[in-house]
Amino acid sequence: MTARYPLALLILSSAIALPVATAQPTGQSVVVEVEGPTLVAPPAPTVVPAPVGVYSPAVHAAPAVECCPIEVLREHATLSAKHAYRCYGGPMTQVLCVDNPADCCQKFFAVPVCVPKCCVDEPTCVTSTVGLLGRGIVVYKWACGFEAVVTFRVHGGVLITYR
Repeated sequence: MTARYPLALLILSSAIALPVATAQPTGQSVVVEVEGPTLVAPPAPTVVPAPVGVYSPAVHAAPAVECCPIEVLREHATLSAKHAYRCYGGPMTQVLCVDNPADCCQKFFAVPVCVPKCCVDEPTCVTSTVGLLGRGIVVYKWACGFEAVVTFRVHGGVLITYR
């Protein structure tokens, strides 16, 4: 039977072995008896879950994006942002890969931003619009309530306002 019908044997063995293999502890082989020869299924694979709160590239697979460097012309922190820096242990630098909404070439830029140390999660893009005089404006917000407004100037460079 194994030489003439290998596909039928494979389908039959997988239909019987899978429910049994998932019920067995990991690291052991499962022996399934079918009419005729004895089949041995490989041990069930072990799945280790990622720790909670840690970004895992295997779980969150995103297409690779090339970010070009850009000059930061000015950074301005409002009074509430300065208070957040003071209360949560000072600023730390994160690099955001930002798309300028004012251009049409879908080019991404690496923009370094200073956020409080309590903001360890990934920011969400709240708005991405074209403002006055053709400037691209992108607003990022963290779960801790901190905001960074990245404004692209027409002739190059960015202005960053922290709220």
